[in-house]
Amino acid sequence: MAGYRKDEAQDWAWESLKGQWSTLVTPFNQDKSYDEEGMRRNIRHIHKLGTVGAGCTWAMGEFWSLTFDERCRVMDTVADESRGKILTGAHVTHTSTKDMIELAHRAETSGIDLLMVASPYMVAKTEDQVFEYVKLLADNTDMAIMFYNSPQFGFVMSPQGLKRLCQIPNVVGVKEASFNQQTSIETHLLIGKQSVISTPDEWIFHKANELGFQQQVMFANTSDWRFDTPECNRYVQFIDKATKGDLDTEFYNKYLKDLKALSDKWWGGTVKKYSGVLPASMCKYWGELMGMAGGGVRSPLIDLTDEEKETLKSELLPLIPTAEHTGSGSSRDHAVWLNEKSSRDTDFSGMMLLVSVQDMPEAIEADMGGADIIDVKNLQEALVGSGHPNLVDEARKKIPAEKHVSVTLGVVPNQAGTVAMAVRAAGMLNATSVKVGFCEADYETALDILTQSKEALYGYDTKLIGSLFADNLLFGGLEPRLMVKLARESGCDGFLIDTLTKDGRNLFDFIPENELRDIVMEGKSYGLSTALSGHLKLSDLDELARINPDIVGV
Repeated sequence: MAGYRKDEAQDWAWESLKGQWSTLVTPFNQDKSYDEEGMRRNIRHIHKLGTVGAGCTWAMGEFWSLTFDERCRVMDTVADESRGKILTGAHVTHTSTKDMIELAHRAETSGIDLLMVASPYMVAKTEDQVFEYVKLLADNTDMAIMFYNSPQFGFVMSPQGLKRLCQIPNVVGVKEASFNQQTSIETHLLIGKQSVISTPDEWIFHKANELGFQQQVMFANTSDWRFDTPECNRYVQFIDKATKGDLDTEFYNKYLKDLKALSDKWWGGTVKKYSGVLPASMCKYWGELMGMAGGGVRSPLIDLTDEEKETLKSELLPLIPTAEHTGSGSSRDHAVWLNEKSSRDTDFSGMMLLVSVQDMPEAIEADMGGADIIDVKNLQEALVGSGHPNLVDEARKKIPAEKHVSVTLGVVPNQAGTVAMAVRAAGMLNATSVKVGFCEADYETALDILTQSKEALYGYDTKLIGSLFADNLLFGGLEPRLMVKLARESGCDGFLIDTLTKDGRNLFDFIPENELRDIVMEGKSYGLSTALSGHLKLSDLDELARINPDIVGV
């Protein structure tokens, strides 16, 4: 918990509630149980976006569907994973005031930084009732409280009623989400100099410029993780500037307007379809397309249909932002780390050549022969294994610094700590990238191993490449068509699809050209580097040119 006393709550809020705050969904497993690891991944993801705070168990977090114990578990997870990274808020509204107070105490002991409370969504139909309800909470906690003014709770407070609430000492402000622009504007003008007022939509900044007030925090919405990627956080950049009084309309129109229009279309359409309910199902699926854990919604909410999902995916993928790159010669505007060590002045297809080596003479020959990436591996070890670290060290010293030297760990064991240690070694050896491959592993195991491997590379320039094998199903292994999803959810920088069989068949014998092209295009849309290998021959060049992966391995 942030270090402030009750009588310091308002000062703390002015100092701390700034920039972009995120609204977290509550991810579920297939059986609709709480997905704790998914929540942890989501927090790590939004931290990479530059988001400064996040709220859990809010309306978008389906708090009403969670048991008391689940709400506590979510708060514990969020506080633990966010500690030292971002600030946190927990929503504690409950029809039972006893449970509301107990949730507040649990939030405080967990390390949550502030509380959010709304009208108790049953019985309360007057502003006096809501005031007494909020005051009861405030009297029983020292934590800062933001009031959530939303029709989702069955009652909307007037600006005058909100002013009265904010006179309670530790009620520090309002998330004014009434969806009534006049109410939002009047609230800002009436109490915006005494309390932190936030309307969670960008239109408020234009009104602020026009009417002379300022909103210092976007508290809170889902737009950061629905509009941004870790490689390209334009929404967070826009909010950071706007909350400081610098409204960059040109930047917004250039980079965000189309995404916002698509969001408004789907948000409005889903709300209308379900008669005013917040579109958690739409946001969760949108988030999955951006690399977040979602897992569907709990009843009585209804998930998007397969047709709706396919339509949203087709409309969103072309708009997902990628980092701009201004280097000469290459048309690659994603996975720009590949360009940084490319010695080519021009590259008309964008494909780079990866050559596998097992000793230093092979490495020198590959370098002299024009390989873009020299990949150290050991083909004699099991299905495929890792080269000795001394070879990697020597290759990195003798191969020019502007060239890529990668490390293949091969088919790794289902032991996250062991693999993370090997990945860290690749980083310490200054490898450009390290590939981690899976055969006989289930999805969750592979995801855990890659996630921990990515954490092991913190502070190193080495990129993490996840790898699946096109012929995995022959070995009872993981479906290779899950590669993009696995790479995205684990935070990989790229992926490789290879083969294990040595009977003369190659990559195209297991996955046809059209499917490989779709996988590569989807990967590029997410900013991932894309690589294909697996007994490829000169006769495959036409197919490879049409697919156009970033890297072709031989």
